[in-house]
Amino acid sequence: MLPSHPTAAVDLTATATAFARWRDTTPLGARIPEALWARAVELARSLGVARVATTLRLDYSRLKRRVRGEPAVPAREPPAFVEMTLDLPAGGPGCVLALTDTRGRALRIEWTRPLASEVAAVARSLWEATA
Repeated sequence: MLPSHPTAAVDLTATATAFARWRDTTPLGARIPEALWARAVELARSLGVARVATTLRLDYSRLKRRVRGEPAVPAREPPAFVEMTLDLPAGGPGCVLALTDTRGRALRIEWTRPLASEVAAVARSLWEATA
């Protein structure tokens, strides 16, 4: 067990206050600033990872990796735009669009070699007709 240092304990309290202030003013899910991580790592080296992680409400494993000097796993940003296409296979078996309304009426449309634009146009016109 690591010896407890009075000044480190005071620093831990001050750092806990800084983390609480940051959490109160930051949207949920935001990344912890590097300055706060650096303070947590410094305290964990003198007071122990478990105590600091518990007091500061940090993930024990992440704090331990930082104390060891292991690089943080970079977060991937979600793409700003994802293109989705309706490309149907050219030699495929075709396409069937089957619809049933609340009264039980059914409509079935079959294409042997449909184009995406044809399927989209039919779906759009049927959707608008029910509005």
